[in-house]
Amino acid sequence: MVAKVRELIQFFKDSREELRKVTWPDRDEVTSFTVVVVVSLVVFSLFLWLVDSGLMAIIKAVMK
Repeated sequence: MVAKVRELIQFFKDSREELRKVTWPDRDEVTSFTVVVVVSLVVFSLFLWLVDSGLMAIIKAVMK
């Protein structure tokens, strides 16, 4: 039991040490990446909506 607790403590120490090595993005990078993701999401959503609308029109025409 004591060995498991020591392993757990060592794991958290190692994790903290690794997180200190991480290069975190600054506010401008996060903002620009967020804008890219949102714009991509809107463009892809519009594309899927157009494809869905086109396919529905085709299906409705065939069903008549």
